[in-house]
Amino acid sequence: MARIKDGPGVKVEDPQVDRNFKGKKPSSSGSEGPSLMELSGYNPKRQEFDPEYDNDAEQLLAEMEFKNTDTEEERELKLRVLHIYSRRLDERKRRKDFILERNLLHPSPFKKDLTPEERALCRRFDPFMRFYSKEEHEELLQAIVKEHRILKKIKELNEAQVAGCHTAAEADRYLEHKRKIETGETSRRLKHNAQIGPSSQDAPNAFMSPDSVGKDSSIRPAGQGSSSYANDLYIMGFYETQLLSETEKLLCCEIHLPPPVYLKMQEVMTKEIFSGNITKKSDAHPLFKIEASKVDRVYDMLAKKGIAQA
Repeated sequence: MARIKDGPGVKVEDPQVDRNFKGKKPSSSGSEGPSLMELSGYNPKRQEFDPEYDNDAEQLLAEMEFKNTDTEEERELKLRVLHIYSRRLDERKRRKDFILERNLLHPSPFKKDLTPEERALCRRFDPFMRFYSKEEHEELLQAIVKEHRILKKIKELNEAQVAGCHTAAEADRYLEHKRKIETGETSRRLKHNAQIGPSSQDAPNAFMSPDSVGKDSSIRPAGQGSSSYANDLYIMGFYETQLLSETEKLLCCEIHLPPPVYLKMQEVMTKEIFSGNITKKSDAHPLFKIEASKVDRVYDMLAKKGIAQA
């Protein structure tokens, strides 16, 4: 390396360069798992990564040496190799300095409170980090996360409106019940996959067709009162029942259609109607893998609400 260092115009990394972290280092807890610094292989005492970026750069000149017997062409070729190696060292140092200056080896306080979905969205914009300062890039991420949350809220409110909600309080209750149902379904699915006890296999599924529920199911045959059927749905975990009118509850009872499925069918049909893809009952049949008669009854209910054409 001493011989290389004496070469004209050749740059080598100075081990004495100060690469200390900028900013406050957060305290790490052993219960939080390996830190970003440990995962990246950075050694703060040696101030080096292991492995480094372009870790095989030194192999280019590992066996190279200048001899007195070298011709002018050989010497010129070896100098070109040294310059190539120097540029690779520059790129290695540039990347290392960028990581340390931006303090990327420690969790960002901004990303700490984000959801996994929002963190994944922010990671998609990491390549643009080199074009902005640290403050500008964080401002960009804040704007992107804010836009994502607004669009998500708009989508949820549209879904609640299709489900029959007319006020913000009704929409909040609907979305809260939907999240509880989804959380319960996820929990039951995980227990079923892990085969944790036989009880999870017998638990009723909010999106399970009534025909798949056992003979002791609380689903009543057609013709019984809607209030009795609503109580049975509550027992089975169909919280969406409170979002239905008495007529809709009776319809779900008559055609044996769980309220979550009924609401989802309404949502899909409404979107397709507004898109112009559904103009009559038969257009909706291919959208669902259930009896056409049930699709027709749901379509008729949308027609009564003025959404679909009678």
